[in-house]
Amino acid sequence: VAEEAGGEGGEWRKYTALAPLGPADASLGGRKQTGISIQELAAILARDVSNGAHGNGGYFISGDLTPEVFQDDCRFVDPTNDVTSLSRYQKALSILFDPTESQAELIGGPVVDASAGTITARVRSSGVLKLPWRPYIRPYETSIVWKVGRDGLVAEQRQEWSISAGEALLQTFTPGRKGG
Repeated sequence: VAEEAGGEGGEWRKYTALAPLGPADASLGGRKQTGISIQELAAILARDVSNGAHGNGGYFISGDLTPEVFQDDCRFVDPTNDVTSLSRYQKALSILFDPTESQAELIGGPVVDASAGTITARVRSSGVLKLPWRPYIRPYETSIVWKVGRDGLVAEQRQEWSISAGEALLQTFTPGRKGG
């Protein structure tokens, strides 16, 4: 998938860089939860992916994540974006999908590899984007790897999709379903 996106920092990312979303160094949430185990962290991520930190829908479609378990300068990489800022990433998620018409389902994991300092999972997502033409994004799967820093917080989140970056972008320009 990375090859289709032009590899690390690839061609697609040049055209899909996150819009100005506030300062990159803004801090979110309360005191960071640096004392929790990697298993506790995995449980928090599983909840946030499935339902959101506050029940507002899985965080990939709502932005409803627990900021206290991510480093403020966490790196978020997917086939169309590469951003190093928790506040910008959370803001981008909160304005992208309509969580009332979108779904994110945890379909695998989370699996903890304490020796590697990683947590992996698989998610199936679909839904409607908050654009005037209300494009519908067909169901696709995401493989996620969260890398945990020495402080016990998520230092990097890396995603690979079951669809290409080009297909994802094409769907954003396709008018939504009839009746929806």
